[in-house]
Amino acid sequence: MFCNVGFADDKKELKVLKDYSLDLNDNIINFGWKIKSIRNTSKYDIYILTKNSWILYCVVEIEDLRTKCSIP
Repeated sequence: MFCNVGFADDKKELKVLKDYSLDLNDNIINFGWKIKSIRNTSKYDIYILTKNSWILYCVVEIEDLRTKCSIP
């Protein structure tokens, strides 16, 4: 009889202000995120950033230039 025991890696959770910011520029400059792609709409620009195996979405409101970034 054979027995096999395996353990899965627990995926680390990212924490705001430790691993990423709510601001697009801060994530690129200070946290080392890279722009993967940009989607444009009439009201928003959506930046998709990557770092290691993580994905971060940053929405830039065109009128106010306000940004909000979040992990999907």
